[in-house]
Amino acid sequence: MLTMTQKKTVTRELQNRYQKAKNKEKTMILVEFTQITGYNRCYASQVLGKSKILGYVKIAGERFKYVQDHHKSRGKKNRNYDKEILTALKKI
Repeated sequence: MLTMTQKKTVTRELQNRYQKAKNKEKTMILVEFTQITGYNRCYASQVLGKSKILGYVKIAGERFKYVQDHHKSRGKKNRNYDKEILTALKKI
């Protein structure tokens, strides 16, 4: 069983490869990573897919992480209702 520091080093090594890889390669990396660390597959994909830490910045004496986020934000869906449905919703 690996220690936490060993798991973190393995994660750092595989994180860049995983984020740049295509789907088939990601599957192979994920299988390898779950076997090494013993993590659940779902948790392992979250750990490997997290944003990359580019560095640290000191502002007003406090230390902040400078990260690059790879996740796209979702926009809100526009809801289109008929007049009949809108009147029923307003009554409710």
